[in-house]
Amino acid sequence: MSRSITHTLTCPCGTKFASATYEYVNVARNPHLRYVILSGLLNVSTCPNCGRRAATSNPFIYSDPAYNLLAYVHPRSDAPEEARLLFLEKLRSVYVNLTEEQEEYIDGSSTSSALLKTEDLPPLQIIFGMEQLSELINAALSPDDRMGRLALSTQSRNEAERGQFLDIARKLASEMACSIEVEDLPDEYTVWVYGSRRQIGALMRELTPRG
Repeated sequence: MSRSITHTLTCPCGTKFASATYEYVNVARNPHLRYVILSGLLNVSTCPNCGRRAATSNPFIYSDPAYNLLAYVHPRSDAPEEARLLFLEKLRSVYVNLTEEQEEYIDGSSTSSALLKTEDLPPLQIIFGMEQLSELINAALSPDDRMGRLALSTQSRNEAERGQFLDIARKLASEMACSIEVEDLPDEYTVWVYGSRRQIGALMRELTPRG
């Protein structure tokens, strides 16, 4: 299962809010996180008041057994040499610890009764930069599993109506195992839905009027 830590952050505008930072991303258990990464939103905190964004520079593990991907990721591609060396020194212990956390994933389903042995794990890749991780994921995905997105928008300025609109969008995204991002502008309120092209296509068909 994926693992995250919740921090309380203070935005330059003065607003305090809670934000989760992932240390371990297990796509077998949380498939929507694949598309959170591809949309550039993993470990990115957004102030609920002013919309200011800030990305953390914390390394994390990415595991996608269905595509035989296992990576230790430093989100900064411009990490200094000292940071890279320190990063690499941690790999041995991280790789060993994965044997205690990575569950066997067979034919699209996970089995909690059996743990993978170290020799059964995919080769551990070392990645600097979220862009490199996205390229690695996209190269492994089939066309239908690559990222798609859909914009649901309203021009209502009424906060209650926007809240109801967001609740509906969240419910739709949850049913389709997709993730969302909110773009809150004075003249337009947009909820972006991210998922595989297959999921987005199914969602679009659900939203198409029948008659």
